[in-house]
Amino acid sequence: MQGSRVRFENVSKSFGTTVALSDFNLDIAPGEFVTLLGASGSGKSTALNILAGFSDATSGEVFIDDRPLTDVAPENRNVGMVFQNFSLFPHKTVADNVAFPLKMRKVPKPEIDRRVKAALEMVKLGEFAARKAALSGGQRQRVALARAVVFEPPVLLMDECLSALDLKLREELQEEIRRIYREIGTTVLFVTHDQTEALTMSDRIAILEGGRIVQIDAPEALYDRPRTRFVADFIGQSNMFDLAAVKDGRAEVPDMGIDIPVADTSAIAISLRPERIRVVLGDAPEHKSIFEGVVEDETFFSPVVAQSVRLASGRVLDVRSQRSGHDHLPHTGETIKLVFDPADAAPLAAD
Repeated sequence: MQGSRVRFENVSKSFGTTVALSDFNLDIAPGEFVTLLGASGSGKSTALNILAGFSDATSGEVFIDDRPLTDVAPENRNVGMVFQNFSLFPHKTVADNVAFPLKMRKVPKPEIDRRVKAALEMVKLGEFAARKAALSGGQRQRVALARAVVFEPPVLLMDECLSALDLKLREELQEEIRRIYREIGTTVLFVTHDQTEALTMSDRIAILEGGRIVQIDAPEALYDRPRTRFVADFIGQSNMFDLAAVKDGRAEVPDMGIDIPVADTSAIAISLRPERIRVVLGDAPEHKSIFEGVVEDETFFSPVVAQSVRLASGRVLDVRSQRSGHDHLPHTGETIKLVFDPADAAPLAAD
């Protein structure tokens, strides 16, 4: 299977006075897995529906391999879709459900049988072919996935398709979808509000707010180097500190009583992930930023200890430490000495 390039160019969508998408631009490379991540109402499902042809853009254009889609009916766009609602035919067998898009395309029966068998084997449901589609939630989602890829679409759209499943099953299917994606080579546009799903599965993640992409990056870059307060707060946990004016490459962090090097003169704050802060049990390393506080609370998430530390400024800091090698961590009510590498502090611009 060959994935296709997908492009949104200056796409906007309004529902009356409500703006769902505004000047939305996105370029997805062939065979890339891109996730649209955002809160409810951020515009992610609207973008997906415009690409699928279920909704018309107010302005702008969407392309698949340089083919404009405005005048192309949904059934002629050759995209696969997996929804939160599985939309299976309960009175039909699993094989018949998977075969449905091939029958609509009038594919010869021998080829239908071959493709259905291969698709069901891919999702590990080969032995379920003759069963009716009254299955468990995870099995039905696998059937829906097999049906979406059986006609070998160059683009696969997935809209909150794991949100109705329990945590363990959701994690299992995340791995399965990623495996299938690598196996078939299609282009995937995935929509979710779940940060873990996005970080686990994606080649790139686009963070949406108010119908716009505020940052798009690889998961590691997005987590380690958020560009704004919104992104830092939306992805994972983060300690954010306002900066005094950046001068001569350094800025004071008033809440921490220290100053650090900051190359970006437009930065107004820094983001510091809880796991980037380390507890000092002996002498502090040189050339590091060091400060003290009092442990107010601690929670054990084996093998991680999460602690809330109140600084002299009154600010509460979130710190996460590995239990291994930290058997003598200060506990609630005790003074704790902390250190971080200034290079781990991500400079933040105004939202």
